[in-house]
Amino acid sequence: MNLKELRQKLNISQSEAAKKLGMPQTTFHYYEVGRNDPSIETLIKMADFFNVSIDELVGREADTINLKYLNDNEAYLIRKILKMNDLELAKTRAYVTGLTE
Repeated sequence: MNLKELRQKLNISQSEAAKKLGMPQTTFHYYEVGRNDPSIETLIKMADFFNVSIDELVGREADTINLKYLNDNEAYLIRKILKMNDLELAKTRAYVTGLTE
């Protein structure tokens, strides 16, 4: 997900995002369109603001799930799934597939 998509997901303008991040709107715009690259400190601030990892912020897909970015229900389910054996996983997958189709 890119910076523009993250901002739009929050339904805020560039100027609102910039203000909340403590930077000029033009600076945020330049980050959003890829004209300038933010410092590591700014990346951390933006990742915290958008509630994503820095990897996600810069367009890299993470191989791991950081439970701190999930809500309580999501984190609970992930913890349960990680404890399942192969049969339990197969049954759960079949059940979830049935729910979502």
